[in-house]
Amino acid sequence: MKKRMYSLGVLLLTGLSVSAQLTTPADGGNKRASVSERIGLTEISITYDRPAVKDRDGKIWGQLVHYGFKDLGFGTSKAAPWRAGANENTIFSTSTDVKVEGKTLPKGQYALFMAVYADSATVIFSKNSSSWGSYFYDPKEDVLRVSAKPLKDQPFKDRLAYEFSDETDNSALVSLAWERWKIP
Repeated sequence: MKKRMYSLGVLLLTGLSVSAQLTTPADGGNKRASVSERIGLTEISITYDRPAVKDRDGKIWGQLVHYGFKDLGFGTSKAAPWRAGANENTIFSTSTDVKVEGKTLPKGQYALFMAVYADSATVIFSKNSSSWGSYFYDPKEDVLRVSAKPLKDQPFKDRLAYEFSDETDNSALVSLAWERWKIP
């Protein structure tokens, strides 16, 4: 009798374990990623969630990723940029002060947001790196804003990715690539 009860207990636990593994992940299936690069004496890292295009080719920019600033209907922000990834804030960290488009970004950890438009983008570094997404975005917490020009008609990229390119001993170009756009 004890043997049967033990077997039944193991079976129930295994069954519960299997069903728990079949539930949808809290991140909606987005992959969490981090990319780092040492440039000179500076360590730069970007941690982000990687949404997929799925069946939305041609519907990312201006639709899924809203143009400009938008009231998302939740949180305290009435004019929120895109969180430059999915789920939690995209986090940009630098171990020393760096120059971004000729402007100084002090060493530290920042939320990375973007206000994307059809032909331009504003990249925003916010000192509020702990909020979830851009629902609590406050422009008073901006440390730096720089302009960028999206490159369109790029090779298709299913999952959003941050990339380092054009590296020298003391500099590199950081770009976001997704669908058929690249934002350097």
